Amino acid sequence: MKRITYLLCALFLFRFVAIGQISYGGKPLPLTFTRSAAPLLFEEMPAFDVAEELRIDSLNEENGQRNFRFAYKFMTDFSPHNAGSSFTLADGTRVWRLGIRSAGAYSINLLFSEFEIPPGARLFLYNKNQTHILGAFTHQNNSDLRILPVSPVDGDEIIVEYQEPADAPFNGILRVGEVNHAYRSLRDKEPTTDLNYNSCMPPLACLPDDPVLTDELGRSVVLLIIDGQRYCTGVMINNTENDGKPYLLTASHCINNNFKITDPEAFHVQAGTIVTFFNYNSPLCQTIVRAAEEQSMASTRLVAMNEDTDMALLQLVETPPAYYQPYYAGWNIAEQPEGPYFNIHHPQASLKRYNWFDDELTLRSYEGNFFVPDAHWFVSRWTVGSTAGGSSGSPLFDGEGAIIGALTGGSSTCAKPESDYFYAFHTSWESDEEAFLQLKHWLNPSGKEVSKWDGLNPYNESEVCIRLSNVKNSGFMEELEMATTPDSNGKEPLFGNNSYNASVYVEAYDDPGASFVHGVYLLTPSVGAGYEELEVEIHLYGGTDKPGELLHKETFRPTYQDWDRASDAFTEREKNLNRAQETFVRFAEPIKVTDRFYIGYCIKSAPEKVYFTAYNLPAKENHKNTAWLFYDNVWIEATAHPNKAMATSLFVDPVIQKREGSGNQTTEPNDQVLVSLSADRRQLYLFLPDGINQGELCIMDIQGRILQTYSLRNQHESIPLNSYSPGIHLLKITFNNSWTVKKVLF
Repeated sequence: MKRITYLLCALFLFRFVAIGQISYGGKPLPLTFTRSAAPLLFEEMPAFDVAEELRIDSLNEENGQRNFRFAYKFMTDFSPHNAGSSFTLADGTRVWRLGIRSAGAYSINLLFSEFEIPPGARLFLYNKNQTHILGAFTHQNNSDLRILPVSPVDGDEIIVEYQEPADAPFNGILRVGEVNHAYRSLRDKEPTTDLNYNSCMPPLACLPDDPVLTDELGRSVVLLIIDGQRYCTGVMINNTENDGKPYLLTASHCINNNFKITDPEAFHVQAGTIVTFFNYNSPLCQTIVRAAEEQSMASTRLVAMNEDTDMALLQLVETPPAYYQPYYAGWNIAEQPEGPYFNIHHPQASLKRYNWFDDELTLRSYEGNFFVPDAHWFVSRWTVGSTAGGSSGSPLFDGEGAIIGALTGGSSTCAKPESDYFYAFHTSWESDEEAFLQLKHWLNPSGKEVSKWDGLNPYNESEVCIRLSNVKNSGFMEELEMATTPDSNGKEPLFGNNSYNASVYVEAYDDPGASFVHGVYLLTPSVGAGYEELEVEIHLYGGTDKPGELLHKETFRPTYQDWDRASDAFTEREKNLNRAQETFVRFAEPIKVTDRFYIGYCIKSAPEKVYFTAYNLPAKENHKNTAWLFYDNVWIEATAHPNKAMATSLFVDPVIQKREGSGNQTTEPNDQVLVSLSADRRQLYLFLPDGINQGELCIMDIQGRILQTYSLRNQHESIPLNSYSPGIHLLKITFNNSWTVKKVLF
């Protein structure tokens, strides 16, 4: 294979603003509000041979490729000037709508090949019923590449809606350059009914009680969707500076699919389309359920890539939030690492699984002479598990939990779990003098004399988030049920909407101290058809002996993010509720609680025969009750339930951030922060005082309205300013219980 080489400076031509697949709320206009239902709204994609695409995919699988394609790409050129429908609202807001139809698609995702919109403008993407809405995307999603990849929207029709205020400082630029037609619907089939598939690859929830293979290490592994079209696996990895840089290791053939791309600049574009999913796990071991999909990051920057060894190192454009509970795994460049060895991966983009290998690892040449010789660890036969398409790039850990390689390919199956190849970490460590072709320059920048390095939680003790769970602490987690009312023949949930009209159900959590609640996990049974009409809110209450003051409420409308190749943009899709699944609901802002608090769900309204509930523990002797319900205008415990009194717990797990002394700390002004701008005034440079390497930057307009906040992870930071309109801005920098405000013009 010819090695691709080029100047390191090319890396810096493709910088992304920290968009993080973050959307900024709001709703699109009702479709009935305008004339946009006109036939001219929709563009029709041509038919293609799905059977042929599946045949090509099967050949790649037979050839040992372990990435996984699920969508067909159409190259398009849709903009407000040549497609869709435009109109103006009474207040002068200009609206552009574009419908795209691709018959038979399980979902459609778009890439906006041109995307730059002014402050105040909003972009939404949704299906025809507006049950799956992504956005709003705003000027804060502008990036240096001027593209926006968007997650898939369910169904074979997608509508783009762009709203621009009359007083916008400039006209937005939008162009849909790619439409990706999903011809597979793996997530809709999760959990799979293929017993062989499930039985040979245990989900992460089945992890044994092992000091190395821990839940913390499992959190380092992530699912990747690349270019809105194919799946791989990656792993967050630490560096010797322990500076929290969000590096992500995977395989180069995930970026350059089957090594088909010949233009090196395209590698960076591909990296920019990646959506990274954290914690995509089944919460249960014995009964596999669909995982939470709400914790994702949009876009990465390509840092290093060596096609001779199959190595690729990426960097997320933003540090994962604390409530994702990220972990950056350690590594080992030894040429003879010690076992046992294990692999954590997302086969066929499914829930996280793990494999064991107890035999001896050997270095071999990968079949087909694609790579340099003797550069791959060879797994002769898995003790437990196998790999599949989508496992590419997944880490191989040694007996101490350090990364020693990542999956290139192989031929293992559940029936014959043999012959998998992981590129050896050490063969890419210092494989070339050029920084772009090696790992050492990035993972050991100061040249420490080390051969291995420990993992890292990127958040310090005062910032770490933890997940509370009364269900897990009970020891009966695998016995969850959907309790029903005694007289309903199993049709009405005991802790949901039913004929006795209790409307609110909560879990009590004791003594968190001074903490902030970031969100909550719920495990819910299938709601079935009609869930679009369901109105549910998450409620958080204070109180001591019973729920008291309502501290916060948040709409329950789970979505996940994806890259829409059709529009070259990230998009947010509404999650189907037609199966048992875990969902994470993030609060718009962390909510402070002290001592006891109560968290759960309020069912505002529901269509007939559509039931919403959380799973609960079965009645057990001596089980402590933690569940409450609001019935007949009073709060009562589940032990006084009007239909079936029982001691139980609901699967309602809050994520909290413990901050000792929160609310009692004082901050003082400190003017030691240095601020400067690049010559073109499009890059901001911050220099924190000596000894300070973390803090927070808040960018505000001259009226003090917050435009964006950034976590500062280094003493010296640079922030791109391309997404901000010219003018005077205020910078508030907070660090170490101190703060300063600077006025700058950019």
